[in-house]
Amino acid sequence: MCVAAFALFLWLNTVTWYIFIGILVVSIASWVLLVRVMVRSVRDTLYYQKIFISNVSHELRTPLSTIKTSTEVALLDEKLPASVRRTLADIVGELNRASEIINNLLSLNIFNRPERIEFQNMDLGPLVDAAVQQLSSLARERNIQIVVKKDNYRIVWGNATALEQVMINLIKNAISYTPKNSGGMVTISAYPDYQGSIIFSVADTGIGISQKDLFHIFEPFYRADTSRVRNINKIGSGLGLTIVNEIVRKHHGKINIQSKPRSGTTVSVLLPSGLEPGASPMPGAEHQAGSEITMDFSKKTI
Repeated sequence: MCVAAFALFLWLNTVTWYIFIGILVVSIASWVLLVRVMVRSVRDTLYYQKIFISNVSHELRTPLSTIKTSTEVALLDEKLPASVRRTLADIVGELNRASEIINNLLSLNIFNRPERIEFQNMDLGPLVDAAVQQLSSLARERNIQIVVKKDNYRIVWGNATALEQVMINLIKNAISYTPKNSGGMVTISAYPDYQGSIIFSVADTGIGISQKDLFHIFEPFYRADTSRVRNINKIGSGLGLTIVNEIVRKHHGKINIQSKPRSGTTVSVLLPSGLEPGASPMPGAEHQAGSEITMDFSKKTI
């Protein structure tokens, strides 16, 4: 009797164990299937979101351009009252900002698709010159000096269009956040670090970035509070650094930002030096007083 009871006990425990294993296997399989469905859904959503952004951006370009042209023509009327002229000028400014947002959305959409970006060995020097030339009028308007320092060796593995966009966005930010007529300076450098990378840096003598804001600056449309600072050019899309971050990620590079309120900001971008990405380790950045944030994509894959 005892032997039979013990055998029954073992049998029941074995059956219970098999049931438990079966439930566990079914649960894991269901979870894996659910995750795959969710990932596919997210992937499809992102795909259609990109198409939507691209289509809407293209559709908005023409009407915005038409409105801007009409407004600028209206401003040519010398008989316009001063109040009307100011209103029309404000409209042109907002239209410029809207156009910049659209252009940046299109750029972000393109840079999010790595198959659209071709890489090759290229010299950063001409890109620096082109970016400075494009923004020289803004610097003159704000009475800000631009200093360029370029080493002889500046060959990187990258895409010229994308990297020029990085330079334009960073230099424009530096000029815009340096108070007008303050005797400010923006220093642009391109040089090797002799550890497998080329460094492109933009240093300004502007208002700086608080530690609170520093950890959000790569977020789309994020804007630091500059309401207490005079003579700051607030025109912008709020997407400039988001695009910079995405492009550097695609280049397996590294961004280091060092800043302190009222003491300026230095943004350094480290890029692979004329090599396939990942061939050399990225160096660490020197520590300076103030707040600092680093985005390192050197070991990530596209």
